[in-house]
Amino acid sequence: MSNPFAIFGKKVFWLNLLLAVVAFVVVTILLFKSFGIYTHHNEAIEVPDLTGLQVEDVRDLLADKNLQLATVDSVFEVPKEKKHVAYGSVIDQNPKPGEKVKRNRRFYIVIRSVSPPMVEMPDLIDLSLRQAIGILEAKGLKLGKTIKKPGMPPVMKQLYKGKPIAPGTKIPKGSVIDVWIGEGGSDVKVGVPNLIGKTRSEALMILSTSNLNMGAEIYTEGVKDTAKARVIRQSPSPTTEPTITEGSDIDLWFGAQ
Repeated sequence: MSNPFAIFGKKVFWLNLLLAVVAFVVVTILLFKSFGIYTHHNEAIEVPDLTGLQVEDVRDLLADKNLQLATVDSVFEVPKEKKHVAYGSVIDQNPKPGEKVKRNRRFYIVIRSVSPPMVEMPDLIDLSLRQAIGILEAKGLKLGKTIKKPGMPPVMKQLYKGKPIAPGTKIPKGSVIDVWIGEGGSDVKVGVPNLIGKTRSEALMILSTSNLNMGAEIYTEGVKDTAKARVIRQSPSPTTEPTITEGSDIDLWFGAQ
């Protein structure tokens, strides 16, 4: 009967075993190498600064670096530090400049929109002036002139660029809306609130609470942004005693903040 362990004493067996081990090691190394090449192991690309570039320029730049542009968003109102960026150009990005990423990383950019977003005109009819102001501000719209007409105190009509505008109409965000306010005809007297130091929107809110209207608006030469201007003078002057009737006008002078 032959010895089954005799094969271990043959050189051919050990040679074949050695070759098998070497082959296994080589295949293993090649697999790890190829996996590293496929995943670009230890290969990093520094993220470029895309600020100020147009979308097509961004696509070309990222493609040259084996990166991808995934999503483009836009905003109309930009922070003060981004005001220098031209319309239609990148103002923000993710990943951020200087970060290290692998190839084929997807990028998200935000561009400065050429035109403001559109919003729906709300229905202000029969609302108080105070309610109308709150709704307009929530929509990103601004209250313009308050025009007194014979009728009840709530809002009687809403106007955009001098013409009536129906609720639901799409208009640019930031648009100015004028309203007709009923004069009422009340004999009730109220005090004159102190509006000194208030912004226009704050003054309107206080006046509406007292059932008063804003009359003339005078701005000094130094005012560049009317939204930030503050009341520096008013007529009639503030009083704690009831001296004027509801529905009266208060003229305001505005100066730079």
